[in-house]
Amino acid sequence: MSEVKNIRFRDGLAGSIRVSTTNLARCSGQVYEHIQPSAPHQVKKAKDFKCAFSRLRQMIESWEEYRIINDELEKLVESSNTIPKVKKALRYIIGAGGKRTRPIIVLLSGRISGGEYEDVMNAALAVELIHTASLAHDDVIDRGVVRRNVETLHVKYDTSLAILLGDWLISKSVELTSVYGEEIIAEFARVGMMMSEGEVMDIDSKNMHFGEKDYFKCIQMKTASLFGYSAKNAAKIVCEDQRASETLFEYGNNLGLAYQLVDDLLEFLEMFEDKRSELESRTLPLIYEEKYGFDEAVLRVLDLIKDHAERSRNALDYFEDCEAKQKLLKMVDFMTDDLLKSYVSKNREILRLLESF
Repeated sequence: MSEVKNIRFRDGLAGSIRVSTTNLARCSGQVYEHIQPSAPHQVKKAKDFKCAFSRLRQMIESWEEYRIINDELEKLVESSNTIPKVKKALRYIIGAGGKRTRPIIVLLSGRISGGEYEDVMNAALAVELIHTASLAHDDVIDRGVVRRNVETLHVKYDTSLAILLGDWLISKSVELTSVYGEEIIAEFARVGMMMSEGEVMDIDSKNMHFGEKDYFKCIQMKTASLFGYSAKNAAKIVCEDQRASETLFEYGNNLGLAYQLVDDLLEFLEMFEDKRSELESRTLPLIYEEKYGFDEAVLRVLDLIKDHAERSRNALDYFEDCEAKQKLLKMVDFMTDDLLKSYVSKNREILRLLESF
């Protein structure tokens, strides 16, 4: 059982957090007392979180790579020779936006490896399409109703169209990768299979004994695999430097693990307003809360996020300093530190836990 508690801290500041009522008694040595809910301004945090996150997105949206990807996605949709209903749904799901982090990482990975954006553009678009397909399918499975602040595709239209459009997007993504040859196509296909297997594990997590080892296997397949292989294959497309492709895999893979941990922690804190669904997965914060309690669970997950984020950054040491490298490093900050701090910016207690991050 959980409930929203309004908390006044020792420094006189107030905040709110939804916590297990059995684990609220003490929070990392910080002394506080419960206060009664009062004025409406105390419950407006969701808007504050969205505003803070919006400022972070503006940084990504100011990049040339973000504009290039959006322009190319729009061209792809409008040039697609498909039936009107599919094109309308394509416009809706692509037009819903997103951070475009995955295709941007592909462009930057190609550039840092000595190539040009056009060399890896098909790979970048393929990554975004298969990711979008996974979202359409996941929302059907999870009965999600809102994503990226708009109705999910199966709610806006119907479940059949959402499933079939996801299939269309996967097929289109494979077609896009076909220009690169058998090895790239085979690796891309393996990633698609891993994503599906990871989602199966995610679904089963609610109905089986699902521990820490299972969790990491799950997120490795459903999330980190796409980040890792996308960065790696961008290097393979533009150069023959095996070390470059291996280090970029380490960059992307660790970033994907860190990002999923962030996502699951934010969901655990119930501050993730952009994505709501009726079902819940069994995630590492929940596993840790059962073993260690609320505070220790948060701290342990934060330590893991910090570790994988640092591994991601360190992988780029192989490359000389350049604009692409700086942007890839900033992407790690954006997807870990910045996301965490923006979503909990109005909760002083969690901010205190983040001080060492």
